[in-house]
Amino acid sequence: MIDLDDNDVLSMSSPTFETGSTFKVSELKAKVREFANIENQGTGYMNPKVKWFSDAGVECEVLRLDGGGWQKGRLRFHLEFIPDEPIQSQLLIPSEPKSPLDDMRSQLNPE
Repeated sequence: MIDLDDNDVLSMSSPTFETGSTFKVSELKAKVREFANIENQGTGYMNPKVKWFSDAGVECEVLRLDGGGWQKGRLRFHLEFIPDEPIQSQLLIPSEPKSPLDDMRSQLNPE
């Protein structure tokens, strides 16, 4: 999962929310907020649904299955990108963890 920045650019083969095929993440967020508020355009009243897509989110409580009772907080929608292929930096991570003894072995057996 990759969290997208507002200035990242998206390209979609079938654009939605009346955008072009290429647009910034911030533009998509604005279109989603506009879509959530469409039924109240021209009234001067902001639809409460718009808060779901804001950074502040909406107040709520959650009851988790693992216990702890009700917990107050905020709920908001989050845009994330899931790549089909691993990104280059993920490919550079060794598949096996390095042993703490590797440094000692290389000092004892210089090649």
